[in-house]
Amino acid sequence: MWRVLYTGQRTHYENIALDRIMLDLMEEGKIPPTLRFLQFKPECVLVGFHQAVEQEVRFEYTQREGIEVGRRITGGGAIYFDETQIGWEIIATKDHLGNLSYEELTRKICTGVAKGLQRLGIRAEFRPRNDIEVDGRKISGTGGVFEGKAFLYQGTILMDFNVERMLKSLQIPVEKLTSKGIKSAEDRVEWVKRVLGYMPEKEKVFDAVMQGLKEELNIDFQWGELTEEELRLLEEKKDYFKSDEWIFHVKKAPTDSEMLFGIYRCPGGTLRVSAKVDLQSKVLQQVIINGDFFVKPQRLIYDLEAYLKHTPISDVEKRIREFFSQREWEGLNLDVEDFVEAVLFPLRKIEGIDLGIEKKS
Repeated sequence: MWRVLYTGQRTHYENIALDRIMLDLMEEGKIPPTLRFLQFKPECVLVGFHQAVEQEVRFEYTQREGIEVGRRITGGGAIYFDETQIGWEIIATKDHLGNLSYEELTRKICTGVAKGLQRLGIRAEFRPRNDIEVDGRKISGTGGVFEGKAFLYQGTILMDFNVERMLKSLQIPVEKLTSKGIKSAEDRVEWVKRVLGYMPEKEKVFDAVMQGLKEELNIDFQWGELTEEELRLLEEKKDYFKSDEWIFHVKKAPTDSEMLFGIYRCPGGTLRVSAKVDLQSKVLQQVIINGDFFVKPQRLIYDLEAYLKHTPISDVEKRIREFFSQREWEGLNLDVEDFVEAVLFPLRKIEGIDLGIEKKS
């Protein structure tokens, strides 16, 4: 029997603190497998675990409008949350759902939530890599994080959505802030009120999602409450998740003349790569990788960055392959070739540098 919770409208840092607490307690075997529903108040922007806030958020707008900024414990891209959106999360272990791979887990959970939305009269379907869509329009983005055998997998349901406010909160190219750009963005997302013509009560949404997950995952739910330990830890830890130490801990790439930049897109997401190169010695001094993608363990990217420090440029590809051959890891629709291409992409801009492979156009 799984526990189901609605933890109400909370600040971003309370919600993220609960994510961390529940994942840790699940890994320790102290709580039952849980489906959690949540909402945010006040509205906020949350960047993904691997993202640099300065590259994703329009601070002038968010500060003027009272939109708070935080960081999730999960990967993926920056997300705007208003007070109507409904978040959903599964906190469990791989054993609870049959020891599925990351890709299989994503498909099963998203299909379950889509089946729940279908019960409301919404033609929702899972769209790889990790979205739930309605006739090609995204209604729920999702993502997760693993801690040993424990995992937290989460998503949002857009209930009534202000696309213009979202675009102005995030670092979207300026041309997309025109009326034409806003209309184009509206054509790519969907929300419940626009589909149904009204806003169903949140309790009906909860019940529908529960039934869809029950059908797809073959599990049963019982409503419950946060434990005393969860509530105690929330009071202890919530302030950390609103601190600059947490929110700004991902490095912003330097912008001096020695830096090279590249954006690599693939089915697994977008990797933003900044490379600091000593052109005289032909050495990669430092590389920073962030963006919209999902890997486990989360420290994989930090370890890769450290592994590539002070590497001769001609050895970079070999070092990347060595790194991944020595580790157990998983990426959602990502493989070693994607990291090779992402890191080499900005380096190919250097004329007369041997990358150890044939230079591509």
